[in-house]
Amino acid sequence: MNTSHPSEKEIQQYALDKSACTTAIIAHVDDCDHCQAEVSTYQLLFSEITQQPQPAFDFDLSALVIPQLQPPAQQLSADRIVAGFLVLFVCGCIGVPVYLFRNYFLYLFSGISTFFIYAILCSAVVIVLLKALGMYKKYQKQMRLLNFN
Repeated sequence: MNTSHPSEKEIQQYALDKSACTTAIIAHVDDCDHCQAEVSTYQLLFSEITQQPQPAFDFDLSALVIPQLQPPAQQLSADRIVAGFLVLFVCGCIGVPVYLFRNYFLYLFSGISTFFIYAILCSAVVIVLLKALGMYKKYQKQMRLLNFN
């Protein structure tokens, strides 16, 4: 039998809904006078909270607050200008050659042997898989750092 008491959260869950608790917690609370006293205290507290009257206002709070909120001003910062320029530059560097050599794309791989095409494809797939695996490992490491339990 478990000799340690359930946590406050588990006791509160027992007080709210006994059927949602594990059998070990139910068995412990049923046998422990200290835990039964805590459960009865929480049940009394929860019943008193539900019996409190709901607060009633004679005015609409959202109607008073929302007009006072100012919309965020759109500012043209240096970062946005540089980012926009970089997007246009990259699109131009890719778009202009694609437009100029559009008739030659069909013949791009015609002079290369099949072995080299498969070698290029396989190496590209391996590189993408290694990069994805590295990204997943980094993600797992960051999630472990964020997990405080």
